[in-house]
Amino acid sequence: MVLPDGRKILGPAGLEVTPGTLTALVGPSGSGKTTLLRILAGITPPTAGTVTLDGDPASRRVEDLGYVPQRETVHDRLTVREALQYSAILRLDASEDVEARAQQVLEELDLVEQADTFVGDLSGGERRRTACGLELVGRPRVLILDEPTSGLDPVLERRLMLMFRRLADQGRAVVVATHATASLDLCDNVAVMSRGALNVAKDADDAITGLRLAAGEEPDPVREPAAELDPPRLGVGSRPFGLEYRALTGRYARTLWRDRRTLRVLLAQAPVIGLLLVTLFHSGALDRSSGSPANAVQYVFLLMTGAIWLGITSACREIVKERSIIEREFDVGLRSDAYVLAKTTVLFALTTAQVVLMMAVILLLQPPDSDAAGVFSLLGLAVLVGWVSVALGLMVSAIARSVDQAAGVIPLVLIPQLIFAGAIIPLGRMPGAANAIAQLTYARWAYAGMGSSIDLDRRLAAKPSANEALGFSRSFFAISPGTGAAALVCFLLILLAVTAISLQWRPPIEQDT
Repeated sequence: MVLPDGRKILGPAGLEVTPGTLTALVGPSGSGKTTLLRILAGITPPTAGTVTLDGDPASRRVEDLGYVPQRETVHDRLTVREALQYSAILRLDASEDVEARAQQVLEELDLVEQADTFVGDLSGGERRRTACGLELVGRPRVLILDEPTSGLDPVLERRLMLMFRRLADQGRAVVVATHATASLDLCDNVAVMSRGALNVAKDADDAITGLRLAAGEEPDPVREPAAELDPPRLGVGSRPFGLEYRALTGRYARTLWRDRRTLRVLLAQAPVIGLLLVTLFHSGALDRSSGSPANAVQYVFLLMTGAIWLGITSACREIVKERSIIEREFDVGLRSDAYVLAKTTVLFALTTAQVVLMMAVILLLQPPDSDAAGVFSLLGLAVLVGWVSVALGLMVSAIARSVDQAAGVIPLVLIPQLIFAGAIIPLGRMPGAANAIAQLTYARWAYAGMGSSIDLDRRLAAKPSANEALGFSRSFFAISPGTGAAALVCFLLILLAVTAISLQWRPPIEQDT
């Protein structure tokens, strides 16, 4: 395995596993174990050689290959039973009884007593067994596990290895990467990795000797590389789009609802922003007849800013925080469009509630004299700009490599929206290049549409002195609210498409061990 920069991280390696056997892959950190396992699981294509399952390329048989990575692949706020059921829905044929299959796996892994316990409340060993269960629901013929005993005490490590022995005795081929050597006596085969090369040991003692030699001596590879492999095609799920969408939406809604602290913070922001706006402006600032156009211009801008903030902060962490989970689900055929649509469905509902709460505070404490159509138009555009901001937050979350990175990027995408919206510096006073950039920001269209919904174009035209002082051209607020909404929908679709594409092209985050 050679990286694009020419670095060789895995040399020629040959390993054959058969049904009913437990194979241990041992070696020091950085020896290439994770790289080899990802190649065996059909996830990472080798630069030379082949990986086959019954003569077929492994990359085309991912449904028969279970892979448990080092990183967490289970949602903390699901019970063990729920996690297994959602995994079954996303992996099995639509005709199968997912509840029955989840129960079978619970019994197989001795997790019946923990079935209704939240994953976040499990012990380390129970979490590892649950992660194995997510793969076992798909009935894989080969189960590959990367450091499943890492961090466990010797008793739990032995118990987990005994479970892998039982799984192998049921007819599966089980491959386990591990640093531990105390339980190698349970294995049928032991392979030693050292600096990207692989040796198959005769027994556990031979493997331990190999580990001791690994620090200063590189063993010869046991096999020559096979013929070059064509670019892999990962398996694509045959499940209906609607089934995946409903399962993902239900799972996300359930986990978000159970994160009560975060949910309370997100919802509490909305009325606080509304109260701040009410405090800043005199009553009647939004009135069509008597309100000051200067105050209305500022009010609408801050109202739009609040909606943008609510949307983007709700979404910016929602993909990257579960990236290790969805990476494995994408490997076995999860649709990125179904995943993104499920996220937006739940987050759109949340953002709608936030914007309605913010607007309710404003309308109750400072009711404008606008007609109902104008108020609903203002509310609708505020909700829509919140949705576009959700899409922007999801795009950032899909591209980011960590939660901290996503949070750090938010100011970089939020500030340009506010600068080029046309409120701080009107478009008519911007240089040509800045004006062109402003046309490509969704805040500019949201601001103009929201101002139009309360007749800011007419009110500014009626007071030329105020209009001249503010620097707005008559045409800025002259667009209809419908035009502003149409522009926002275009931005929304583009951002969601970029998010889905970013997920398909995501680089792996797992580090080699």
